[in-house]
Amino acid sequence: MSKIINTYKKSLLVRYDKDPAIPYFSESYFPGLKKEEFTFENRKGINVKYFYYYYDNFQKDKVILFCHGIGPGHTAYLREIEYLAKNGYKVLTLDYSGCGESGGETMSSFYEPTRDVCDLIKHLNLKEEIMMVGHSLGAFTALNIINLFTQINVGVIMSGFISIYHLMKGLFKFSFIAKKIDKYEREAGDIVAKLDNLQFLKGTKKKILFIHSKDDNVVNYKTNTYLLEKLNNSSLSFLIVDNHLHNPNYRLDSVKYMNSVIGKYYKLVKSKKLVTLEEKKDYFKDVDLYQLTEQDDKVWDVILSHLTHKN
Repeated sequence: MSKIINTYKKSLLVRYDKDPAIPYFSESYFPGLKKEEFTFENRKGINVKYFYYYYDNFQKDKVILFCHGIGPGHTAYLREIEYLAKNGYKVLTLDYSGCGESGGETMSSFYEPTRDVCDLIKHLNLKEEIMMVGHSLGAFTALNIINLFTQINVGVIMSGFISIYHLMKGLFKFSFIAKKIDKYEREAGDIVAKLDNLQFLKGTKKKILFIHSKDDNVVNYKTNTYLLEKLNNSSLSFLIVDNHLHNPNYRLDSVKYMNSVIGKYYKLVKSKKLVTLEEKKDYFKDVDLYQLTEQDDKVWDVILSHLTHKN
């Protein structure tokens, strides 16, 4: 195996658990928010946890399937999940295998979340209308699911990438690195790795909203969403912002605050200035968790309008 693939696997295809020092929201932060949790066994025999979040006024004929980005699970997105719930939606989400509360030694592939979501949909055999929402790796997953399931016709793709090749092309100067990683992922995957989202998006009639910041430092806008804008498919809609880095749905002040707080934290950890768990927890004791994740109402107005099929 090449050095490139070894580095890729060691740095990204790992087990994602919460850093116990970093605070996360739970349903208890939001009075009236209901949470239900369940477990199912995926095709690999791994126990995967999935969750429902909702308020009492949720619509009975719709469900939003929310796909989290790379990291320790869905609770990193509880502000987004709660925003959807308070606007009348029942939100179904999960921790992918290799992440958070689910089993699995590692996330074995960037296609792993797609397989988990496929298995979850088949396990639940939902009768409600399913609408997909996802961010980053979760946006890629949501896009794959929309491609795979004919009955899913509405989606919101935030900071998403078209393919693993398009993601890596935006991250690396040399395209041969992107090609090598993409080839490895496609060979390691099953049928979901054969998807061609670019071809699918050229002709789809499904209603998909893409949201991206031009200065995204994780998923390059130019090698992903910009290419989709050029397709001129009227079924696709776009909300392009700037200066929001990898969080286009956050308020601008929250983007700055989050990057300052988290960036400083990891610098202090790397330089051994924060060593013990107590020291790390102490760093966050005065951090405003709400300010860290404050959502942009203007962006969410566009999302909610899209989900009600008004755009």
